[in-house]
Amino acid sequence: MSQKSLLEEISQWNEEMCQKELECVLPKLVSMYQCSDSWSEHIRVLKILTEMFMPHISVAEIGTFLSQVLPKAVKFFDELMDELSSQAEGLSSQNADLCTSFRNILQTMVQLLGILTGCVRNISALEETMAMENIHSLPFSVVHVLKSTFTHCKDIETVYSGRLHLVSDLLQSLFREAYSLQKQLMELLDRIVLELTAPEEEIVGMVT
Repeated sequence: MSQKSLLEEISQWNEEMCQKELECVLPKLVSMYQCSDSWSEHIRVLKILTEMFMPHISVAEIGTFLSQVLPKAVKFFDELMDELSSQAEGLSSQNADLCTSFRNILQTMVQLLGILTGCVRNISALEETMAMENIHSLPFSVVHVLKSTFTHCKDIETVYSGRLHLVSDLLQSLFREAYSLQKQLMELLDRIVLELTAPEEEIVGMVT
């Protein structure tokens, strides 16, 4: 079965089917995700992983799962942010192709923030109280993305100058999604057990 056909089939599965096939399909999806190169494929596979399968992963295995998917998600977000910075100066109403490309980048970033929000929500929904060491990569990945997003939003007048009107709607969506992610993260942190033996730099990193 081709990768495209597999994704099409999985996308039709109900919750019971996802839980039943978790052990068999999850490694394939993670591998597929690690090898994804296009933006659309990256988002599609990541959504399937986090929305359809993550809720069924055991507490004991959730840390491993997050460490497999989050580094690439953060790298992807950083690449998109770099694209924004490099293309912003050339943004113009006379350059329709660049405007379309730029808006696609922003839309992808909004989607990615939404997926991360879903990840945090899934962890928050667990009945067991999680220790920081078990989901270490999630808070730090989210904080990294939030800092990058809020910094970009803070500098929009400088970055976009007289071109802000071309993308203001999506920048607002980006800010709103980041704010929602931040709120969800704060709720999660209220439930996380932070070990007193955690390295000082880790604790400082979470609060600065």
